[in-house]
Amino acid sequence: MGLLDQLSKTISQVSDRARFEAEKFQKTTRLQGEINELRRQIDQKLIELGQRAYDLQRAGQIHAPTLAELAAALDQLRATLVAREEELKQAQSEVYVEPAPATPSSPPPTVRPVPISEAPPVASGPKTCPKCGFQMPATAIFCPSCGTRVGGP
Repeated sequence: MGLLDQLSKTISQVSDRARFEAEKFQKTTRLQGEINELRRQIDQKLIELGQRAYDLQRAGQIHAPTLAELAAALDQLRATLVAREEELKQAQSEVYVEPAPATPSSPPPTVRPVPISEAPPVASGPKTCPKCGFQMPATAIFCPSCGTRVGGP
């Protein structure tokens, strides 16, 4: 495989990773927005429930159907909130899985959620190019200064 083929493959993999991370960010942001809205609705229903209970108590007329309706709406919102929080946890735990080398007849790669405990360790801190001494990000595969391969698959 020539240098251009390898470079093309690397660029394709970086593009796939960037697309995955962008979709993950969009998904987690959407879910967090839904969770915040559900919490706001729960707070509003609790305020309404409290006000109605207070008014009825002051009037000496606490009616269970009115309170039951509010409690049912609150229970539904809380159930939806729990489901969205679980979905958010799953979305946040997804990690990008490098696809296996493709063969001409193999299906397109799929992304599967990988628990954080199974994710490969992420390198931290800068690293130094062994050829020119350039300080680069820990995730660099090629030195940006001299082009020497310094890591990666």
